[in-house]
Amino acid sequence: MWSLTKLPSHLIMVALLSLFSKNLLAGPGDSLKMPAPDDPVLAMMDSLDVLHFFKNHNFTADRSKLNVYGYPKDSVPKFPDYVYRNRMQELDRKTPFELDFNPDVRAYIELYAVRRRGTASRMLGLAELYFPLFEEKLALNKMPLELKYLAIVESALNPTAKSRAGAMGLWQFMYGTGKHMGLEINSYIDERCDPEKSTLAACKYLNYLYKYYGNNWQLALAAYNAGPGNVNKAIRRSGGKKNYWELRPYLPRETAGYVPAFIAATYIMNYHKEHNIYPTKPKYFRYEIDSVYVRRQVSFAQINKVLPIPVEELRVLNPQYIQDIIPASHTGMPLYLPKNLIGDFITNEALLYRYLTEAERKISPDSALLAQGYGALYHEVARGEYLDLIASLYALPSDSLKAWNQLEDPAVRLGQQLLVYLPTSDKRLEIQESMEQEAPPSNNRPASSGKAVYHTVRSGETLWAISKKYGVSMSHIKSLNKLRSDALNVGQRLKIKE
Repeated sequence: MWSLTKLPSHLIMVALLSLFSKNLLAGPGDSLKMPAPDDPVLAMMDSLDVLHFFKNHNFTADRSKLNVYGYPKDSVPKFPDYVYRNRMQELDRKTPFELDFNPDVRAYIELYAVRRRGTASRMLGLAELYFPLFEEKLALNKMPLELKYLAIVESALNPTAKSRAGAMGLWQFMYGTGKHMGLEINSYIDERCDPEKSTLAACKYLNYLYKYYGNNWQLALAAYNAGPGNVNKAIRRSGGKKNYWELRPYLPRETAGYVPAFIAATYIMNYHKEHNIYPTKPKYFRYEIDSVYVRRQVSFAQINKVLPIPVEELRVLNPQYIQDIIPASHTGMPLYLPKNLIGDFITNEALLYRYLTEAERKISPDSALLAQGYGALYHEVARGEYLDLIASLYALPSDSLKAWNQLEDPAVRLGQQLLVYLPTSDKRLEIQESMEQEAPPSNNRPASSGKAVYHTVRSGETLWAISKKYGVSMSHIKSLNKLRSDALNVGQRLKIKE
């Protein structure tokens, strides 16, 4: 017999790791109570993605480190116009946008820096989640990176923001524009709220508008907000002018403030420390998020039962799924999760699909059948049960169970609540009398073969179901067993024939 201690140390580690993995993952089938842990070796390799080396060294929410000007906590600094103008000129040198400073821009700067300081702080934090995505797509399309600030004006970086006019998402696409840009919108999905796909659509649309207006970014921004039709009408009314500030009096009121708000947002995101505003630490950074593709329908509630992530956080990371359900897809639908949960999801994916939400577990009873004298009960599918077996327990056709539970195929899932209709006492009596009147007397009692027949009552069985199973009347069974009522107990042994 060999000893583990005689092996080289690296082989001992491999052997122990193998045993550890097998002990954790082995078991008789999938357990709904004990999700399997991710493979420890793969989990360790994945952890490299979020090592300190790869993190954003420049980010901190520590006010004591960020407050380089020594402002008191509640201080709200204000500056003369020449300071704003000098800062804006510094920003203007780094961008193709014309970052003008005027009283309208100053009014929006004060909106962010004074009246909406808390909102500005939260947007600075959310920028850590969304700006890397925006910059990646903008750079891919060779567009100015400052366009990322447009999402601040549009949605305040809220991926589920909805305007009074019905625009949705980070980039506030209207329904028609979103569909025109190839975004899918249906009962389950609204890709206007998908950060990645809506950002690609915004890049495509802004690039189109920029070229349409002769490489004029300010007119492109105005058209993004008001629509090309309104901008074209303003150009006609102004006598053909193409300068945004000259067109402002002819634009819709909301659009008249749109470019000044964009300039102010660009300013405050670059000079927030000068205004004693600091980021609120976000729940997630962009580098901490990854995706997997799922092909079967799954709900956020199911994911929450297997993975330690609240439904609310799943909504934040996957805002495009408007019903908290990821629909089935042959090509796969993306599910965004923290990177440290990706391995756990893959390991437990088959198990996860077997969990059902409360809404999926129970179908409401049919009021018409209830009115006809039937009662409704729910049968919870146990391990090893299948549709035909369950139907036989209640002496019912399996097709009835399929119809009552809106099943497309005979497959049932562990824990599923199947709706079963059985006649109430009055209805059973009505059925029994009808059967006894129509059937010959010999059918009311099984033919004697000289050997008694017994039946042990199982969970969910009724006297009526047992009588149907053996082709005898309820009164016959009650008579043989001296029963005073129809009530039965699980495990009770009934004589069916003598």
